[in-house]
Amino acid sequence: MLEIVYVSVIVSVLWFLYIYQKDVFEPEPLGKILKAVGWGAIPAVLLSFLLESFLFFWAGLLSAPLVEEACKGIYVYRMRKDPQLEGPMDGLVYGAAVAIGFEIVENLLYGFSVEFGLELAAVRSIAVGHILFTGLFGLMVGVAKIKGKRRMIIYGYIGAVLMHLTWNGLVDVHWVSYFILVPVFILILKLLADVAWKYELDAYISPLEEREYKARRFITERDGASTVALADELGIDPHRTALFMKSIGAKFDRGKKKWYLAAPERKTPIASGPKIKCEKCGAENAPGSVFCTNCRNKLIEEEDKEKKEVQEEVLYCTNCGAKLNPRSVFCTECGKKVR
Repeated sequence: MLEIVYVSVIVSVLWFLYIYQKDVFEPEPLGKILKAVGWGAIPAVLLSFLLESFLFFWAGLLSAPLVEEACKGIYVYRMRKDPQLEGPMDGLVYGAAVAIGFEIVENLLYGFSVEFGLELAAVRSIAVGHILFTGLFGLMVGVAKIKGKRRMIIYGYIGAVLMHLTWNGLVDVHWVSYFILVPVFILILKLLADVAWKYELDAYISPLEEREYKARRFITERDGASTVALADELGIDPHRTALFMKSIGAKFDRGKKKWYLAAPERKTPIASGPKIKCEKCGAENAPGSVFCTNCRNKLIEEEDKEKKEVQEEVLYCTNCGAKLNPRSVFCTECGKKVR
C-alpha cells in the first residue's frame, strides 16, 4: 500500500516539476500551487465520487471523463480572473497542480482494490493521464484569457474529456494499450509544454524597437496608459502587452491602473571609423580612443598623422642639394634663397 503511495507521489511530482521549470519568467507562488493540489486531492475527488455515483451513473464509460474533468477544471476556471494566471503557461501549471493532487488520491483509493498493484500505479503515474487532461484544460483557459475568446475553454474541456475517454476505453480492452498510450500521452504533454513556452517567449523575449518606441510615445503623450489602450495601440493582446511592458522596465500603478515608463537611458554614441594603431606597442584601439588601452601611450589618428608628416617634410636646396630645416629661408651650404 505504501509503495503505491510513494510511486504515485514521486512520479506525479516529477512530471509536475517538468512543467513548472518551464515557467521561468514569473513562476507561480508556492502557496497557490499547494491550494491547487489541495483542490484536486479533496474537493475534486469527493465531487467526482458523488456525481458519478448518484447523477451520472447512467453515462457508463463517459461518466468518469465528463465528471472528473469538470470537477478538476472548476479550480482553474475560477482562476481565469486571477491576475496571477496571465497566460497558457500559468494555466498549464495550475492544471497540472490540480491533477497531481487528484491522481495521488485516486491511486491511493485504487490501492484498496485487489487487482490494483504497484505496477499499475507506476504505469498510471508515468502515463501523465490526469496531468495531461487537466493541463490541456488549464492551457486553453490561459489562451482564452489572452485572446478574449471564451470558446477556447470549451475546446479545452472537450479535448480533456476525449483524451480521458480514449484512455479509459482502450485500457479496458487490452493491457497492451498501455504501451501505446503511455508514449503518446507523454509526447502530447511535451507538445503542450512547448506551445505554452512559445507563448512565454513570444511575450517576453520578442519586444521590437518599433513597438517600444510606440509604447513610449503613447504613454508620454497621455501621461500614462492602461493595458487595454496600449494593446489597441500596439496591435497585440492585453496579456502580451502587460508582459512586454514589464520586459522594457515599465511600472504599473495599481491605483490609477496605468503603465508608466522611466526615461530611457542615454547611451554614449560609439565612434565609427578604422581602429587606431599605437605607434609605441602596436596594439589596435577603438575609433576615437585618445590613449592606448595597452600601454597608455597617447594615440595619433590617421588625420593627425598626415598633418604631422606634412609638418615634418624634409626641405632640400635646389642649388646644391643640401638637406635643410623645413623652416629654413636660405641654404646653410651655398647661401641660396630657398623660399
